[in-house]
Amino acid sequence: MDYRSRWQQKRRKRQFIRLVLVPVVVVALALVGHVVRVLGHNPLSWSYSGMTDSIVTPVVTANVVVAAFSEGEVRCLRVVDGSEVWDAGFRRPQRFTSAPSVARGLAIVCADYGRVYALGLADGEMNWQLKLPDGLRGGPLVDDSTAYVAARNGMVQAVDLHTGETLFTVETGAAISDQPVLSDRTLVVAGSEGIIVGLEAGTGEQIWRRRLRANVLCRPAVVGDMIAIGSEQGRMHVVDPADGQARFVAQASAMIRTPAVTDGDSLYFCDTDGWLYKCDLQTGEAQFSRRLAPSLQAGPFFYRDSLYCLVDGGRVVRVEPQTGVVRERRRIDAAGCTMAVGSGHLVIGTHDGRLLALELESQDE
Repeated sequence: MDYRSRWQQKRRKRQFIRLVLVPVVVVALALVGHVVRVLGHNPLSWSYSGMTDSIVTPVVTANVVVAAFSEGEVRCLRVVDGSEVWDAGFRRPQRFTSAPSVARGLAIVCADYGRVYALGLADGEMNWQLKLPDGLRGGPLVDDSTAYVAARNGMVQAVDLHTGETLFTVETGAAISDQPVLSDRTLVVAGSEGIIVGLEAGTGEQIWRRRLRANVLCRPAVVGDMIAIGSEQGRMHVVDPADGQARFVAQASAMIRTPAVTDGDSLYFCDTDGWLYKCDLQTGEAQFSRRLAPSLQAGPFFYRDSLYCLVDGGRVVRVEPQTGVVRERRRIDAAGCTMAVGSGHLVIGTHDGRLLALELESQDE
């Protein structure tokens, strides 16, 4: 082979190498850039570290986050940046394990062993306190003038929201599993043994009493003109608050421990195995079921025409309600266990005393 032929052959090899290597290098650089962006991207709007080794349970209201720390503290933060509203947190040697309730400038918090405190939302000062004879299940239910608290032994107490004066006390005989709900003028409480009771909200007089034949550890929820109550047996019971009669029962594949939500036409609920269910609110006819993740900690929550769920302890998913398709996943790299949504933010409570806030962007597509 002469010199010219060898030179042409080498030239063809160089051209071939360039044709192969250039796309590979471009793709590799793109992947590196993507990894850098992902690793450098912080999805959090802000974070706040409170009492260590605490489970944090937040509620978002107006422009603040009120958070209860299980090791005995309550904090109030601005939702926009996580800065503190109060000069110091409200502290007691008790456990706060349920979300506070907020109305009329007060935050009402319940401790495990029967203490109820009303704190000024502006300054954190205690306005009044209440002692129930037994431990509490869930947070208080509040409306414009009254706070309703329920003890584990079945006692329900109504308190004037502003003065702390007891309006009535009633024994339901049900081992209450979570806070009551209010539909029109009917106060509904659910017991862990499946007993549900309807009370007249102004007097506490019993209107009806039913047994679901299920174990209930899920907070009841108002869905349209009905009440939805999930059970350990994986059944979502939808009952009429007027008489407690079941409208329909929707079946899940695992335990239901988080409240249902509605858009007015459909009912949405999740089980602990990460399934999301949608059914017709009037008939109970199933519309879809979607597996979001292997486990679910909180949700669903409705916000800006989307559903939000906290799954696998460290991911937030945004779901399209019409189809159940997951439109967005965010990893928070923390052991999230509770969640609240509002004021353009999603706030997650962790097992280690932290609050993590994600700003919810516009979802126009």
